Amino acid sequence: MFRKILFPTDFSEGSMRAIQKFNAQNTLEVGECILLHVIDEGHLEDLLNGYSFLYKNEKREMEEVIAEAKKEAEKKLKEREERCREMMKARKMRTMIRIGVPYEEIVKVADEEDVSLILMPSHGKLGYSHELLGSTTIRVLRKTKKPVLIIKTHKEE
Repeated sequence: MFRKILFPTDFSEGSMRAIQKFNAQNTLEVGECILLHVIDEGHLEDLLNGYSFLYKNEKREMEEVIAEAKKEAEKKLKEREERCREMMKARKMRTMIRIGVPYEEIVKVADEEDVSLILMPSHGKLGYSHELLGSTTIRVLRKTKKPVLIIKTHKEE
C-alpha cells in the first residue's frame, strides 16, 4: 500500500495521462492522495504587467489576480478530484493550491505532508520537447529526498 502520494498537476493532458498509466500498472491501494496545483508566481507577474495601467493600487490588483487564479484552480481541481481518487484507488483524496515556484512548492509540500511518493508526469503543460524530462520534473527530482515516480507521458518519435 502507498501511504500517501503527492500528485502535482498543471491541468495538462500529460498529467492526466500519468494518472491513467499509473492506474493501469498499480495494483496497490493508496491510503491518501494529495492533488496539488501550484500557481506559478512568475505567471502572476506576467498577468500584472498586462493590466497594471487599469489599476491605481498594485497590491489590490495582485490580490484580485491571485483570487481569480485560485478560483480557476479550485474549479479545475474539483473537476478532477473524484476521477483521480478512483483511478488511484485512493481511500482519501485532498486538493491543495499553493502559490510560488512550482518545483519549490512541490518539494515543500512533499516534506510538510511526509509523503511516501511523488507521482509526476515526464512532461506537463509545455508538452513534448527533445528533453528527456520537463523542467519542473527534473528540478523536483534533484531537490527532493522523497521517492519520485516519473511516468512517461509522450511517445518517442
